[in-house]
Amino acid sequence: MKSNYEPLGKHIQLVDYRNSEEVTSTVLGISIDKEFMPSVANVIGTDLSRYKLISKGLFACNPMHVGRDERLPIALYENEEPAIVSPAYFMFEIIDRTILNEEYLMMWFRRPEFDRECWFMTDGSVRGGITWDDLCRIQLPVPPYERQLDVVESYRAITRRIAMKKEINDNLEATAQAVFQEQFASFYGADELPDGYRIINLDNLCTVKGGKRLPADCKLLDTPTDHPYIRVRDVGSNRYVCLTNQFQYIDEETYSALSRYIVNTGDIVISIVGTIGLLGKIHSSLDKANLTENCVKLANIHTVTSDYLYYTLCYKKQIKEIDLLTVGAVQAKLPMYNIQSMKILVPPTKAIEAFQRKMNVLNEQIEANTVEIQKLYELEEVLLAKLSD
Repeated sequence: MKSNYEPLGKHIQLVDYRNSEEVTSTVLGISIDKEFMPSVANVIGTDLSRYKLISKGLFACNPMHVGRDERLPIALYENEEPAIVSPAYFMFEIIDRTILNEEYLMMWFRRPEFDRECWFMTDGSVRGGITWDDLCRIQLPVPPYERQLDVVESYRAITRRIAMKKEINDNLEATAQAVFQEQFASFYGADELPDGYRIINLDNLCTVKGGKRLPADCKLLDTPTDHPYIRVRDVGSNRYVCLTNQFQYIDEETYSALSRYIVNTGDIVISIVGTIGLLGKIHSSLDKANLTENCVKLANIHTVTSDYLYYTLCYKKQIKEIDLLTVGAVQAKLPMYNIQSMKILVPPTKAIEAFQRKMNVLNEQIEANTVEIQKLYELEEVLLAKLSD
């Protein structure tokens, strides 16, 4: 252990502010990506005065699912307006902010090594929780405060650049969807189609094929191999499903067993279990990657382009048509036969080609930004790793 490492408990303390005066009804949870998010819990009829009131500069974490997720959902609250979190969460603050900077501490919490240490400390329950005392025993380096600020500023520069590139891509994607809807959306409600337009089933335009469940004795690997494994959580954050540092992998033996269930560049994937209807187009960085059984792929696309088909599905998701195709009360699922029979507008070839020319201009910018974002994430990971130097 390096000499500048100190127990976390020396620098943090629990706080317990309750929403007793019902200051707010905004209930937040924490994602495994360590961000606050709207709570998915049903709080109708719940006494929200019991919930913990969190304000800017405080931390919260969900200690209950570490063994299951192999991550500790923990986040720094940075909004000006207060919110509330579950009474079961730990809520804490830094004791002396002139010694330890809260953004520096949050950087430490984002390190994979921190999550692994938390995971080793989990108890024997089904979900695997971590205690406050265990969290306080974790060691971290506390360099001089000015050094902390320098590191934080470098990290901010990277995250600002990522946010800017994501915003640009969001605007480009919005433009692409607007182009599609302007040219083709109105035909879906038309009583008659113009000459050259037709409606056909999706499976007449591509091959619809499911992914494959991992063998019972197989475990996903954090250490990169030649075989990334696409999960539902890897789909839907943007148009391209691109290899990132969040991916997990399978070994050579498992890959051989699943070699028939791979994706190729340009395939479209749709999530069919869990969060249903997430869409993505396979980037070249994931050519020949394996696909989870909770997604299907649309491969061998013909007659229309993959971009046209992708934005058709985005439109169908927007108008809730994909939601109507799901079945099941306990665990909803989008059956493959419902995907295969989905009705798709097929315009004349000239209309498809004109649309694709517009997409090609946007594609070049979106892909370049996507690649830069991934490189920035890699730089961010290097910076986090150096915190222990």
